[in-house]
Amino acid sequence: MTMRLTRRRLLAAAPLAAVPLAAAPLALPARAQGQWPDRPVRFIVGFAPGGPTDVLARRAAQGFQEILGQPVVVENRPGAAGNLGSELVARAPADGHTVLVANSGQVVINPHTYERMSFDPMRDLVPVSAMITNPFLFCVNSQLGVTTHAQLMEWLQRQPDSVKYASTGAGGITHVVTEMWRARTRANVEPVHFRGTAAAIPDVLANRTPLFFDGVQMLGQHVRSGALRAMMLTNATRSAVMPEVPTSAEAGIPDYNVQSWFAMYAPRGTPRPVVDRLAAVNRQVMGAAKMRETFAAENIECIPGSPEELGTLTQRYFAMFGEAVRAGNIRADA
Repeated sequence: MTMRLTRRRLLAAAPLAAVPLAAAPLALPARAQGQWPDRPVRFIVGFAPGGPTDVLARRAAQGFQEILGQPVVVENRPGAAGNLGSELVARAPADGHTVLVANSGQVVINPHTYERMSFDPMRDLVPVSAMITNPFLFCVNSQLGVTTHAQLMEWLQRQPDSVKYASTGAGGITHVVTEMWRARTRANVEPVHFRGTAAAIPDVLANRTPLFFDGVQMLGQHVRSGALRAMMLTNATRSAVMPEVPTSAEAGIPDYNVQSWFAMYAPRGTPRPVVDRLAAVNRQVMGAAKMRETFAAENIECIPGSPEELGTLTQRYFAMFGEAVRAGNIRADA
């Protein structure tokens, strides 16, 4: 089987709703129509250079720049699991010249895991267009001697103490996704929090934190080398890149389909014609054959769509992750 995560399947949980997220109307200043952009556009990334959000933003920026005829500059504002970058955009002028390139956790997890935030992503940001999506790959250290998820569960039951799993930060998306798995399987595991994937992988490879959920693009090389063993993909269909890895349903967890996705958001009040233009350019850039091929090689699917589709996706994941955070009493780092 090959992986094909269609937009219909990803967005099917709710009817299309009007954007923005909090249903606030988009203002339409007279001068905005037909004149945007009249200066450089900023893509704000809430994480350090070199990470998946940054790589996505820089790949997209080149195409946007060619189409818009204005410089498109990527600015990294790392901190607080992306909150610093999100807040910068939320408080920026609503003129379409400052855009957030976000991973899903910034918008749909952080409001649940942070006790205090000076802004509300669901209220202060409007959806523009989804960009890419990919499932999580669940891996274990090969030294455990298990080859299937069923064998892993048997092995876990024999352990006298809880087994450590790696997360890329307390309250972050890998923490929440792993806790969703733990709740479904009742596995006796507990997290060790790292500051990002790069910091977590050495301990996973050293068998100190032998369980880890992350993207194929981050873990695939270690599966191919034999250092890690793939248990499943959190997806409804198998991957074209790693067709031997079973889906979550095939591994025995039929209700566990969850993806990591990335998207563009603008400040609340951004004129609707500008939002539509941004979305149209994003569909052109992310829908290009070369861009799709580049991401497909990393088991990532380009899913550019409308503001309404992103609004539906955002609302659905906000509800799903909120339920998981409350059930697990998950909190972010201070």
